[in-house]
Amino acid sequence: MTIMFFNLVDQLSKISAWLSKLALIILAVAMLYEVIARYVFNASTIWAFDISYMATGIAFMLGVAWTAQVDGHVKVDVLSSLMPKRISRIITGIAYIVVLFPTLSLVAWFGWKKSLSAFTTNEVEMVSTWAPKMWPFYTCIAFGLTLLALQVLVIGLRSFIDNTHHNKAN
Repeated sequence: MTIMFFNLVDQLSKISAWLSKLALIILAVAMLYEVIARYVFNASTIWAFDISYMATGIAFMLGVAWTAQVDGHVKVDVLSSLMPKRISRIITGIAYIVVLFPTLSLVAWFGWKKSLSAFTTNEVEMVSTWAPKMWPFYTCIAFGLTLLALQVLVIGLRSFIDNTHHNKAN
């Protein structure tokens, strides 16, 4: 049962990373279109700025769980490298399960609340001329935070179970 949960979270992180890549492609295409529209046809778009910050935010949030899964986040491991591996894994497990997982879960919960509120109130971007609906953007952020919280939980649990606390999956 535990292994199935671990594998499910790992697979969701991989899928989310692919969606992150798709958001970056959307970002690149939108910016290319904007540059051509502005400088070749002298007709800039009303949506390019919104697409750029939303796609960037979505790419970041959907890629963060996979980055945690492959141990790609920047960290200072000077102290842990001096400790025995077993002690280091125990500290990692406690930090991830007791500190990071509850914190990220709480932030994700607030993200889902914000997303639901934006959906029910029909919230739009107020600064933008285009005025896109905000709930899809907020939902992607909440999903990414939820997946990060779950991936952190898996990493923490693995640190107690495995000899290595991170998965070597691509």
